[in-house]
Amino acid sequence: MIQLPKKRKRKQYIKVLREATDRILSHFRYVNRRLRQQAVILQLKKADIILAKPGFFNLSPIALLYRLLLKSEYVHSMLYIGNGKIIHTTTRNGVIIHKVPGKIYKRNRYSIYRAKNLVAAQRNQIVNEALQFRHMKLDLMGLIVNVPKNMLGIKKSLLKLERNRLWCSKLVYQAYSAAGIYLVPETESNIITSERLSKSKVLDRVK
Repeated sequence: MIQLPKKRKRKQYIKVLREATDRILSHFRYVNRRLRQQAVILQLKKADIILAKPGFFNLSPIALLYRLLLKSEYVHSMLYIGNGKIIHTTTRNGVIIHKVPGKIYKRNRYSIYRAKNLVAAQRNQIVNEALQFRHMKLDLMGLIVNVPKNMLGIKKSLLKLERNRLWCSKLVYQAYSAAGIYLVPETESNIITSERLSKSKVLDRVK
């Protein structure tokens, strides 16, 4: 029987130990993230608004325009619909339902806003209205044109191609409007952004 040199045995032992330690740490980090995520989800209420401020290198080209030209801290809006899920817009698939972001517990990446004095009936109405937009395509041209309009303070449509004028913050605005709650003045609904939502007098930041 061939015996391995002691030095080689020691190296193999160390390698196995490191791999086992890495697996344990990886599992611990995953469980920790899940627990922190669930702790935030338990605090959420239907119709809560989640605003995202991704890191610079995680920004989409359009979000980068909003960050650089409009100096927007928040560049994406999501509406919590209950059961750990949100509704929001994506460039590829338009309005979709998705799970709450895994790292929603990170205060430097996500903030949660809640409308004052909402009753259960209003929360349900807001969510049901948002669900009516499911699968609707994102108005990409309207989203891009929104940048110069905000810079110049123009509140009217600039292009006829801005069909239904739907993007993430507009989706949230429309859903709330159906319940008679205007997150920004109606005259500013065509230039609404996630950043404007964060400054709405109708909302309180809860996280």
